[in-house]
Amino acid sequence: MTGAVLALVASYAVVVVLLLSLNLRSTWHWVVKATAIALGSGFFVVAFLAIEGLLGWPTETPPPAQFQLHAALVLEPDRSARSAGAIYLWLSPRDAGGEVAGPPRAHALPYSRELHEQTERAQRRLQDGQPIEGTTRPGNRPGNQSVQVQLFEGPRPVLPPKTGQS
Repeated sequence: MTGAVLALVASYAVVVVLLLSLNLRSTWHWVVKATAIALGSGFFVVAFLAIEGLLGWPTETPPPAQFQLHAALVLEPDRSARSAGAIYLWLSPRDAGGEVAGPPRAHALPYSRELHEQTERAQRRLQDGQPIEGTTRPGNRPGNQSVQVQLFEGPRPVLPPKTGQS
């Protein structure tokens, strides 16, 4: 866990402890106090598990309209395991000027044969040192996961000339 997550969990714990201690000094009926203690403690456990579950998992929100691809993973559908398959893209958004506009993030997309083939070609080019960029646009399938992704070669970076001196 990162320090930020631990700090967030600790802040929840402090709030719950303060609310529970104030509850113990009140003149409310013991049933109300017991219910508040149980709810406060339960909320702390739920918050902890929810935060822990968010760490490192890819988002299912559609990728940005323009991006640079860093890596990809294709999991093909498996009928015996009843898995629909998925395609995971690790990418950075690009702004309107084409510059990288944020840190990389993992995106989970539903499996499609077309995107699988695009991703394999892109991975080969990435291994050869070719930058890969992409664009998205809304798809024609119903649902919030309907997005069409287009991957293509980006411009090669301009490197400074070698001077021959070490």
